[in-house]
Amino acid sequence: MLGTSVASSYSHLTKISIFNKYMIVKKKLCIILPTHYAAFMGGAQYQAKCILEGLLPTGKYEIYYLARRVNAEFIADGYEILKISDTGGIKQLGFFMDSFRLYNMLKSIKPDVIYQRIACSYTGITAYYAKNHNCKMIWHVAHVNDVTPGKHTISQNPVSEYIDKKYVEYGIRNASYIVTQTEEQNELLQKHYKRSADKVIPNLHPSPKETIEKHDPVTIIWIANLKPWKQPESFIHLARDLENEVNARFIMIGALQGGDQSWKTSLLSQIEQLSNLEYIGQIQQEEINEILAQSHLFVNTSLHEGFANTFIQAWMREVPVISLHVNPDNLFNRFEIGYHSKTYEKMLAQVKDLIKDNEKRKQLGRNAKNYALKYHSLENIKMLIQLMD
Repeated sequence: MLGTSVASSYSHLTKISIFNKYMIVKKKLCIILPTHYAAFMGGAQYQAKCILEGLLPTGKYEIYYLARRVNAEFIADGYEILKISDTGGIKQLGFFMDSFRLYNMLKSIKPDVIYQRIACSYTGITAYYAKNHNCKMIWHVAHVNDVTPGKHTISQNPVSEYIDKKYVEYGIRNASYIVTQTEEQNELLQKHYKRSADKVIPNLHPSPKETIEKHDPVTIIWIANLKPWKQPESFIHLARDLENEVNARFIMIGALQGGDQSWKTSLLSQIEQLSNLEYIGQIQQEEINEILAQSHLFVNTSLHEGFANTFIQAWMREVPVISLHVNPDNLFNRFEIGYHSKTYEKMLAQVKDLIKDNEKRKQLGRNAKNYALKYHSLENIKMLIQLMD
């Protein structure tokens, strides 16, 4: 009887051992940004959303999204949202004020992997935690300023900005892995911080679901949160210069966020004076994509960018991009997907030319879609998963 019992127990233990061998043990992953995309949707938040939605179906990760700014009414599906701190009071001094809180939250969760995006004190805090707790920390560069000494972080106060930058530079030196969006960012990383990106991963986007239909009149669209460095005045100027010269419709989309009140008032006043320009304000990504699917040209007037998600959204919907200043990795020189203007006068001439030349505009649009689907699909998440694993 004893022998039978032992044999039976051994058989049972063997089955458990085999089950455990093949059972998938999920890794704990913390995604950390200052803001959750349901509270505010900027470029970095949109990319975090795309990455999150790409990771969930794999079933490989137990995911926590940690942020200071969250939408209390948003219900997460398949992951957990944790609020790092309140945004008011002493916390306004800077993200470094969350150091102990964020560190202790990570100690409680015990993540295997941390993914951090948007350069701020969180970059340094998460790198410090990972270095001391056998954890991988992946920092994803979101802007050229992230890898440029002396350039601004997202903090508004000069003292906070200085401290934030020091935390960021600690993070750059100590992150397990660094990912850049472009080779240009990688070159800046090498030049200023003597580190090379472990991977250059272009921003990833889902394939367009909208029906792409372009009807007259030609529609020229500008999408960004209205801030001084985005230079919305240049687009307003463009609409004004072409108001009586071509049959075209100009649309601006984005939240009126930056600048002082007089700057905001002046912008709105200029827009109201133009019959060919419509300001829609802030809308959901799905609505933006619907408008892009019906638009003919996309104009960007920013002084600098990381890699604008709106470029990719436009390209995927056969919309050529005319960029006043930004030319990530010299893409406009390498692919016929739009123009890098460099000057306002050149931008004006290029927009006018493409309004009138239907065939050229359509060909650039087809080229743009082919480029975007090849280089910016959700397949890019596989490169990120390689680092996480």
